[in-house]
Amino acid sequence: MTRAASLVVALVFAAPGFAQPVNLTEKVGLGDKTKCTVDLELKGNLFVVQAGKKESIRLEAKARHVFARRVLTAIDGLPSSTARHYDEATATALVASEKTNRTLPADRKFVVARRNPDGLFCFAPAGPLSREELDLVTEHFNPQCLAGLLPGKAVNVGDTWTIADAACQAACLFDAVGKNQLVGKFTAVKDGVATFTIDGNAEGIESGAKVTLAVNATGTFDTTAGRVTELSWKQKDEREQGPVNPASQVEATVTLKRELLAALPKELSDEVVAKVPEGDVPAAMTELRHADAKGRYSMVHVRDWHVTGQTDTHLVLRLMDKGEFVAQATVSVWQKVAAGKHTTPDDFKRAIADAPGWTPSKVLTDGELPATPGRYLYRLTAEGKMDDLPVIQTFYLLAGAQGDQVAVTLAMKPDKVKAVGTRDATLVNAIEFGKK
Repeated sequence: MTRAASLVVALVFAAPGFAQPVNLTEKVGLGDKTKCTVDLELKGNLFVVQAGKKESIRLEAKARHVFARRVLTAIDGLPSSTARHYDEATATALVASEKTNRTLPADRKFVVARRNPDGLFCFAPAGPLSREELDLVTEHFNPQCLAGLLPGKAVNVGDTWTIADAACQAACLFDAVGKNQLVGKFTAVKDGVATFTIDGNAEGIESGAKVTLAVNATGTFDTTAGRVTELSWKQKDEREQGPVNPASQVEATVTLKRELLAALPKELSDEVVAKVPEGDVPAAMTELRHADAKGRYSMVHVRDWHVTGQTDTHLVLRLMDKGEFVAQATVSVWQKVAAGKHTTPDDFKRAIADAPGWTPSKVLTDGELPATPGRYLYRLTAEGKMDDLPVIQTFYLLAGAQGDQVAVTLAMKPDKVKAVGTRDATLVNAIEFGKK
């Protein structure tokens, strides 16, 4: 009878409903070293308004990122700062019939990723990234969220848990979380591998636009190593039009694979990470660089300026301040003149007076500004109306020593003058001629 009772007890506790709890906790340690492979496939549509009519533009994209990662600091059980070295970072996008390819140059493959209250902040200690390079390393799935997708305790098969806002923000790449309804569930365990799911909806803000996500994800957890090893993250993504991006509806699938590294790669050695600042990051590491495709000019600017349009002769940037649109700057290639010469203020005034839709009413400033040797800088600021709306515009003419010229037009609402401050002048003075 004793043997029979023991057999009954063994059978009962072997049944699925009485399986032993599994501790789904990933402890984050300083110096943790892993290799991550992240693949993305995305399909959907962008929505733009042209001539008062909403139009849909087909969008397809693929990306692959392979990088070694070292944890530098941690907060609330999640990595807050990590050093990455990319072996591979590529993205291909097809917008309508136009195809673009992005990759990282060899001298920008060492990147630091910081998880801040207002989103993910990436920079390269080697120097400024371009906007395309910044997007490439910032907009792929962020592994800093992985420990936060787990319950952080022992659970039974079938148990559920809510995902903390910090993990939701990191996983969804939000600047701020508005609504978090993501729920995790422990679904199975076999041969030391536990399976869990993440389902639900989330809302947040990214680059000043509202984003709504429907998430369906499945992950695996190595119970011996205490690590998430794989994750398949699927999301339906609806974005409203924002100051720097069009509206969109897309479906994306991210596949992440992660493995522990036995040793640190030389690219993430103590000597290398010693170059990473512990506190405030110097401007030389956070600024962005932009180069005209034909090598006519280049600039290095703060990342609050976002490129929103580009043609052969024009570059349009929008200034964002904590998610709010502040002003728009248009850089126009101006007619080249003889070395040491520049367009006269009177000729420049006549040209800007003919700007379509612009009706000036009062000149606020008018005159030449100090410039470095060999350069000429003129500024005219006026208030008026643009398509019947009150606007203040500042027009700059910048000439180089060899007769290269650009005009920069800054447009803003009257109540944004204080917010802009001197950032327009800083942008103009950062323009250099003849550098690609």
